Amino acid sequence: MFSPLIHRLQECWPRAISTTISRRWLRLAPILLVRNLPALGSVLYVQLQSARRPTRQLPRGLLIESMQLAPLLQGHRLMAASTITVEGPREWIECIDRDGRPSAQLHLLPDTDYLAWDALLSSAKPLGAPSPACRSHPCRPVAAQLLCFHMRRLAGLDVLGAETTTRVSALSRQLVAQIAREEAQAWQPTTRR
Repeated sequence: MFSPLIHRLQECWPRAISTTISRRWLRLAPILLVRNLPALGSVLYVQLQSARRPTRQLPRGLLIESMQLAPLLQGHRLMAASTITVEGPREWIECIDRDGRPSAQLHLLPDTDYLAWDALLSSAKPLGAPSPACRSHPCRPVAAQLLCFHMRRLAGLDVLGAETTTRVSALSRQLVAQIAREEAQAWQPTTRR
């Protein structure tokens, strides 16, 4: 009944108004991250530009099936973030490397297992917020995929892998499109008059 009005209001809503983002800083051992990822189901995995730097040594006892997953294991700490947008609530996790640069993001989707998401976050140790200088590393997304993670054992090592998934709900596809639009908009060059 009010659907056309709501869509019109959303189009007119000033996107420049910054939304409040709630952030929590956490430490989670890479092995715990690897063991918790498969339970999430479908997530949006975003590899960030800082992750394009040379890969440091992976944590002992862990392997990856694809180098694009390396940023997940190079995280020194995590930042769990949430916000309320015009389209609804959003949550994501950023993996922060030893230099304080974000290297990867995992976005919660309607198809993600919310209990597994909460279990992942609750298994992490809370940290104090880093200095503002450590938080001022904006990183451009270079790749984004809908993934389902899996873990297997190989010769006594834990191996993290992932498959691209297309079997997600229309609501998840819509959220992924909104995130992509907002990220693209944030990185458009500004024109001066």
